[in-house]
Amino acid sequence: MQRAKNLFIIYSPIYLDWLLWDGHPTNPIRAKLATELLQKQLGEKATVIDPAPREQRANDIAILHQLHDPQYVELTLQGENREWSGVRKEVAEAGLAMFGGTVRAVELILNGEAQVVFNPQGAKHHAKYAQASGFCVFNDMAYAAMAIKKAGLRPLYIDWDIHAGDGVQHMLRGTGIPTISIHNGSGYPSDRELQSMDGTRRDVINEEELNYNFNVLSGDGDDVFMEAIDKARAVIDEYQPDIILLAAGADGHTGANNLGVDNNYTATGFKYAAEMVADMASKHSEGRVIIGGAGGYQPLKETPETWALVVSTIYNNVSKGE
Repeated sequence: MQRAKNLFIIYSPIYLDWLLWDGHPTNPIRAKLATELLQKQLGEKATVIDPAPREQRANDIAILHQLHDPQYVELTLQGENREWSGVRKEVAEAGLAMFGGTVRAVELILNGEAQVVFNPQGAKHHAKYAQASGFCVFNDMAYAAMAIKKAGLRPLYIDWDIHAGDGVQHMLRGTGIPTISIHNGSGYPSDRELQSMDGTRRDVINEEELNYNFNVLSGDGDDVFMEAIDKARAVIDEYQPDIILLAAGADGHTGANNLGVDNNYTATGFKYAAEMVADMASKHSEGRVIIGGAGGYQPLKETPETWALVVSTIYNNVSKGE
């Protein structure tokens, strides 16, 4: 396999407008810090791309109309959405830019310009067809999966955010695109199609729809996380995707956070998970991975450091063909 092209990072200061309200736990500074860490680590190998070129705005909105309920899209773009109070057009524009960032990522991959692309404000995995949910408004990963399949390739989606990737699974129902989610089985979003909801680590699998949900418990650490990653590896190895889509949530990281999530993953577990994705991408996907940040509620340190660790590990290992 050829050595990887540059790591492409999708980022713009418009991402900093994603403030749903003062003191909101998502704090978009995490995206800026993760981008700066990766630039420092990779130097000229890191290329930053604008998520929302003015000339692409109409196209991105047209894509949203095909993906989501058009009335919902228009109300949101006017600045009205249940995820924030009042009319907040600047927040809506940030949401559009974050979605556009993943559109750019798909373009880079399908055009052969990139192998690994990171959108730190991507993977808004709770968004539904006509409904915002869990700080997520537009479901960029559902779009990416459908666009890649439309291009004649086989995508696979994996999500290790501590909250279940419910929106992606539901929006991809009937498409034949596999979804894997490793998440807290009894926390948000309370969805029995993905979660055990009974205080167990029981897997919830729908073989017909290719939905694989591996439940962890509050307090679980790297050992349980890594066991779930091994299960995910087996699914990916069997399916042999052409492109891997990753929601690299950092909200399972141990320690105090802005949302009260209680899990104990560390850099050891996240690196193990990233190495698995890199290995599967190198083996099956010509190194092609699109990464969205998803959740992370330690915005000044642990979240950007975790994202940088995961992204650089995948990029560096793919570069070496590992």
